[in-house]
Amino acid sequence: MTAVPEAPPREALDALLKVSVATVSTQLLKRGLRTHCVQGVRPVNAAKASFAAPAFTLRYIPAREDKAVPEIWRDREYPQRKAIETV
Repeated sequence: MTAVPEAPPREALDALLKVSVATVSTQLLKRGLRTHCVQGVRPVNAAKASFAAPAFTLRYIPAREDKAVPEIWRDREYPQRKAIETV
């Protein structure tokens, strides 16, 4: 697993708060990034729904049933466990 990147400068996050999700999405699309959004996400607290923050992307691949024994989750270096705990 690669190292967690540094957080973007506060100025960049503040600038993102001033534009819509549609604008950011269109700009990413123009740059060839087509799968960058999670659909159907809703805020738990609508009053605090507007925010900008660093994100952590995780591609989850379910473990094989014949290999997914409880012992593997005890290993702190197991890739899936390490990724979740890094978040």
